[in-house]
Amino acid sequence: MRFLAGVVAGVLFAFLGLGSATAAPVPDAPVGQGEAATARAPGNGLAPAAKNVELRKTIPDTVGAISINFVQYRHRDVMFVSGTFGLKTYDVTDQDDPKLLDHLTKQELALPGDDPEQRFWENEDVTVDPKRKLVFLARERNAFGRKPGNERPTGVYVISAADPAKLDLLNFASMGTGHITTCINDCTYLWTTGYDGTPSTDPDSYRRSGKVFVTDLRDPRNPKTLATYVDLNRNQGETHMTHDVQVDGAGIAWVAGTGGTRGYYTRGWHRDPLTGKVREATPYDPVPYAGGAAPKLDMPTSFSHNSFRPVGRTLHDGPKPTREHPAGSLLLHTEEAYESPTCKDQGRFVISSLEGSTNGESWRATPDKPFTLKTVGIWSPDDQEGTLPGPDVFCSAHYFDVQKRIVAYSWYEQGTRFLDITDPKNPIQVAYWRPEGAVSWAPYFHRDRVIVADFARGVEVLKLTKAAYDAQATHTNVTLKTAPVAASFRSTDGPRKRLPLAPDPDYGYACPMLSGRGCGDGSACC
Repeated sequence: MRFLAGVVAGVLFAFLGLGSATAAPVPDAPVGQGEAATARAPGNGLAPAAKNVELRKTIPDTVGAISINFVQYRHRDVMFVSGTFGLKTYDVTDQDDPKLLDHLTKQELALPGDDPEQRFWENEDVTVDPKRKLVFLARERNAFGRKPGNERPTGVYVISAADPAKLDLLNFASMGTGHITTCINDCTYLWTTGYDGTPSTDPDSYRRSGKVFVTDLRDPRNPKTLATYVDLNRNQGETHMTHDVQVDGAGIAWVAGTGGTRGYYTRGWHRDPLTGKVREATPYDPVPYAGGAAPKLDMPTSFSHNSFRPVGRTLHDGPKPTREHPAGSLLLHTEEAYESPTCKDQGRFVISSLEGSTNGESWRATPDKPFTLKTVGIWSPDDQEGTLPGPDVFCSAHYFDVQKRIVAYSWYEQGTRFLDITDPKNPIQVAYWRPEGAVSWAPYFHRDRVIVADFARGVEVLKLTKAAYDAQATHTNVTLKTAPVAASFRSTDGPRKRLPLAPDPDYGYACPMLSGRGCGDGSACC
């Protein structure tokens, strides 16, 4: 859920004044290609807090970027950027010189009754079909300024990118949700998650949102959302929010949300641990595999935002397998939470063991007899080098990507962090990138670069330096260098102020709204 990040970005400069840092920038931050002109937040002239990272390029006109994906077209490498502006494509064959190919505007995505001048929302994790060259954009209930009490269509746009320089909107598949959509079984089906806007007598919007919508996409011009749902009763036997789906290297689909992360077989014949019988797994009737919630001590909210299980072709990206934690036995997942601005107590990165969860334990759990996974390792930016101290800093774990045992991790206002996870019991920071005015939502490894979707700053192309890999090789944590608060660059004329937040009528404080501004019409908006 990238809810509050959008709020913060929409009013960032109005509330921060000329400067916002409470810690001095790191003096030895490397200067990358073009960095002098692009690495500073508008108006304050501050260098970024950075270590073992080079800024190679910023992409203009991508402020409001939410998610990114990539498709190979013969000898051309194409990047898809989804944001409040719609969908943009770039030729990134030369990653340090992206070239705009096309822009499917928010006006073109507007449905009857929409205000096309307001933002497209939200498509938190853009999904692509690399074989059929299709792109899928999930539409949230509050897209284009739609208000509670009125019709608020949700669903998925299906877009042809056969020619990435000429995007073609095929149709809009209406369904009861539209936060995140994910390809299942080679994009023959979609699993779509998020707030359920279908009529219900249940006053708890989270409880009625505890299901995954399944769409048959074998004919992309005629998608069919089925009447059956997946991943019910996920929170210790009770219904609660589903959020994100990731498919691992073995084809297991992992659904994250309140109550942890649970994996499903979606094809082939498998023993169903709930019945003891062998049956065929399908996208609309999957077989439970493993997973569950992290202990409350380690993930207090039990809200797992997204996940990754290193296995198969991605095994070498995750922690090094050992006798204690063999290949495929670890699950990496994120807690998104806002109650701890410094991330000291909430909003952390958790590595869990799947041992003891393959016999349907999570599916049999109840509030009286809960089931939790064993925690192997935890990390947060609290009291780490490059971290802005609280209490008014927006901090929570969010999306991450993994390559060669290094995690690239977005922490909203705490920027992008790079962690060595070779030893899953002891993740350490080997590099970081926290420029002024950052609202980092999602980083993506792509070849030898890391491309960050920053809602406030736009898309930035980063490169880890040799020093980052040297730190990984020696398992050396970067030294804490944060300056004391007294050495502050905060403007006395425009100090940081707490945002005037109000609960969203659907999500409550999990999706706080900014009262009085942000949607373009002076009303509160999420």
